[in-house]
Amino acid sequence: MSFIRKNYLLIAVCVLIVAALVGCSKNDKGYYNYSNTAGTFKGSTYEYLTAQTGVYDSLLFVAGRLTGLSAALKTGNITLFAANNRSFELALFNINQARKDSIPAMPQVSLATIDSALLDTFVCRYIIPGLQHTDSLKGFTDGKLYASFRYDYNMQLQYVATNASGFLGGGPKTITFSDPRNSIFTRNWVRVNTITVDIKTTNGIVHLLPTGHDFGFGNDFIKRVNKR
Repeated sequence: MSFIRKNYLLIAVCVLIVAALVGCSKNDKGYYNYSNTAGTFKGSTYEYLTAQTGVYDSLLFVAGRLTGLSAALKTGNITLFAANNRSFELALFNINQARKDSIPAMPQVSLATIDSALLDTFVCRYIIPGLQHTDSLKGFTDGKLYASFRYDYNMQLQYVATNASGFLGGGPKTITFSDPRNSIFTRNWVRVNTITVDIKTTNGIVHLLPTGHDFGFGNDFIKRVNKR
């Protein structure tokens, strides 16, 4: 009887060890070299945006208003940081709230009525010439400034890889996309982190921005639109 009990105890210990090892193995495989990329899209950057029904309508509408922007999304060798509909909604809400509260009150605006030259200035900040993927940014620990499309306004891109399950750099890859606002002091910068990176299209790279991002990077855009 004592022999049986000892064997049962030994078997139970072995089962627990095996279960723990399997659990660790699954956990490591689940997080090591985590990828938040969407791979390759068989079409242009413009076609990618169009294929995401109900997500990038505002960006596409704006591109249609601005000379040469749709063409750049279709054939240009570019990297796009894609702001979704919610980002434009946030910007318009803040702009129109400020207009409503001003004395005297100012009329409400929309993406159809905001001055096209001003809109172009800010939209182009989300477009960087060339193919800027995460691998091209890894060598710049503190990030790197890139001249944006058309106006050469400096935007900063910084590669970030988090750790996961004990693996250094094995977590999600992101890019911190910053508007330095022409300042050398980072405390003055406005930043946003991507939610998905390195979507390859036939003519470029697309990085996706979160719904909480305020298109135009906040106050500067609001002030420019509402300037009397």
